[in-house]
Amino acid sequence: MERNFQLAIQVCMDIANYLIARLDLEVPEEEANVFIVLQKAGIIPEALATRIRGMTNFRNILVHEYLEINSKEVYRLLTTRLEDFTQFARALVVFMENQQRETC
Repeated sequence: MERNFQLAIQVCMDIANYLIARLDLEVPEEEANVFIVLQKAGIIPEALATRIRGMTNFRNILVHEYLEINSKEVYRLLTTRLEDFTQFARALVVFMENQQRETC
């Protein structure tokens, strides 16, 4: 369960980094700020950027401090934050559709 959550967060980070590079956006000093960069570029809403940024910090715990994982916190995030991944995907679809319209 934790591994899948970690991977979902990592995929969002990878997509954010790809967009930052592809769109020549500001490269953040901290990896968790990739979502803030997307928010400033108008790609994702501010509230979503803040929530996913927080999950990035939790991802680091899952990756680097496995023995200190709080199962209650994992459960809480899984039951309250899964919708953030859907919202992130929807925001990206809207952004890509807008980009496609602008280039046609």
